[in-house]
Amino acid sequence: MEILRVENLSKVYGKGESKVTAIDNISFSVEKGEFVAIVGASGSGKSTLLHLIGGVDRPSSRKSIY
Repeated sequence: MEILRVENLSKVYGKGESKVTAIDNISFSVEKGEFVAIVGASGSGKSTLLHLIGGVDRPSSRKSIY
């Protein structure tokens, strides 16, 4: 049973020359009973992803978050 699904999630900060793409078109799902780790280098978008999933921040674009 799927407990989380993210489809085509993106987050962009700023505009023009100061534009920074923190998350670019991420899609994944998590099944009941799965253990998931979000890992990556500093500045790779881990906290941004968690903020978007948790509803703390709003995505620039997305198909869906369930």
